[in-house]
Formats: sequence, C-alpha cells, structure tokens
Amino acid sequence: MKSKVKKLGFTIVELLTVMSIIVILLSLLLPSLASVRRYARKVRQKGQFHEIAKCLEMFRIQYDTYPDSSPFDLGGESYCGAMKLCEAVMGQDGLGFHPDSMFDDMGRDKSNNELYYNRTTDKPTPPYSDEEEENLRSRRPPCLEEAAKVVPIQALLGGLGFGNVANFDPCCPVLCDVFARTELTDQGGERVGMPVLYYKADPAKLTHDANEAATSTNIYSYTDNQEIVQIQVPWAAATDQYRHPVYDSSGRSVLFRKVTKDPDVDVVTKPENPDTYILMSAGWDGLYGTRDDVFNFGR
Repeated sequence: MKSKVKKLGFTIVELLTVMSIIVILLSLLLPSLASVRRYARKVRQKGQFHEIAKCLEMFRIQYDTYPDSSPFDLGGESYCGAMKLCEAVMGQDGLGFHPDSMFDDMGRDKSNNELYYNRTTDKPTPPYSDEEEENLRSRRPPCLEEAAKVVPIQALLGGLGFGNVANFDPCCPVLCDVFARTELTDQGGERVGMPVLYYKADPAKLTHDANEAATSTNIYSYTDNQEIVQIQVPWAAATDQYRHPVYDSSGRSVLFRKVTKDPDVDVVTKPENPDTYILMSAGWDGLYGTRDDVFNFGR
C-alpha cells in the first residue's frame, strides 16, 4: 500500500491568513489601548487637581482668601494666574510660600525685600544661618512634593527657541500638568507637561459675559493667563504664528466663556465654580481650548 506523507508546518496561505487576522486584531486593539492611556492620564490629572485643591483650601483657611490670579503684579510686571498658583502652593523657590509676599514677579515684600532664594541655584543647605532659619520658619511648607513639577517658564516655553516669553521674568515658576511631552523638559531633562492655569472667582460679580468690556461684572477674567496662552506652542514651526485656541486678541472671551460655562444653568449664563476658582490643563494635545482640556469640575 502507498503510505501517506504526513504534512508538516503551515502553508503560505495559512501563514498569510494568520498574519492578516493578527493585523486586524491589532488595528482594533491599539485605538482602545490609546483611549485607555488617555483616560488614565486624565484621571491622574484630576488627582493632581484634587491635591492642588487641598493646598488652596489650606491657603484660604490661613489667609481668608484664595490666591490672586490677575495677570500682573502690583508693579505692573507680568505675573499671571499660573505663576501665582505655583507660588501659593510651593513658593517661588520650591521651599514654601512666604506670608509677606506681595505676589511679586521677583518674590518681594512691600518693603522691596526679596523673600525667595534664586529659583535654580543658591538654595540654602544645612546648617542654616540664623537668617535662613528665620526665613524658612516663616513659610508655609510646600504642598505638592510628588503631585506636580515646578519648572521655570523660560525653560518650559522658551528653551527650544520658540515662542516669546520676554514679558516674564525667565525664572518665574509654574506647575506642570501630568501630560508629559517630548518637547518640554525640566532642568534635569525629564519630560514635563504644560502649565496649570489658575483663575480666581470674584463672587461679588454676577455675569459670565463673552465681552471682556464687561469685566467689571464678570466672575472670571479670561485675561488672567492670556500672557501664557498667547505664546506660540513650542512644537510648532518657528515661523508658525499659531497660538492656543483659547487665546483671544479681540477683547471678547468667547471660547473661555464657552468651556467654563455651567451647562446646567440655561436661563442665566453662569460659570462653573462661581465662588471659588478654575484650574485648567491643556490635556493630551498640549493646547488650551480644545476638547481634551481637563478642569477641576465635573467633565
């Protein structure tokens, strides 16, 4: 009898079929994995906002108000909401907030004395002098040891030669969100995210009008962080004039009002958190004013 030859291995057709199935499965799975990663990062960002909220509440209890968020300091220098937030919870040098601070871009008190150490060098180390001991003892301890990166604005947005941060003291620090980008790094070369924007509510005011000419009645002023959102994004081409979508040069804060409006109030336009503050992260794409932005309210 003629014996049958036992078939070994796979045919080309079978291999191609299996490979096609794998490719199809991967094409279905990868978008889901990307969505899971983005959702996980959004949850982390909400967690960061929760930690910042605890720091701000401690600040309010101690000083009977939340930190200011106006775009300038008392001397008229650019020192916006994101920077004042960083100082309030970490101090300008990362060693804690000094209660004598006037929220000045150079960290001075009303007598023009500098309260903070150089933000990148010359921080005190033990054993402390009597003056250093007194300075550090007067501070509120930094609140966010692990929850946020503190980065000088120059290193963050101007380190690659893009944008224009000339309006700011280059060492002014900001808190970064959790959406680390390859284009942005801290002093140690570690990837960081975009600045967390901070807007303080004025509960004495009543409106949420797109026309900033009505600023005398608006609960929030979109101008609090305009100095940051008008800066060209660092990963754009050097000749590109693109700004963040929420940036508004026309004097009408249409997009800011839209993304911060309370959707449950239809008859009267009101913002979210009308008696506290708004925190804003640029989200996964690094742009303020797009659909993936993250806020400290329920969206």
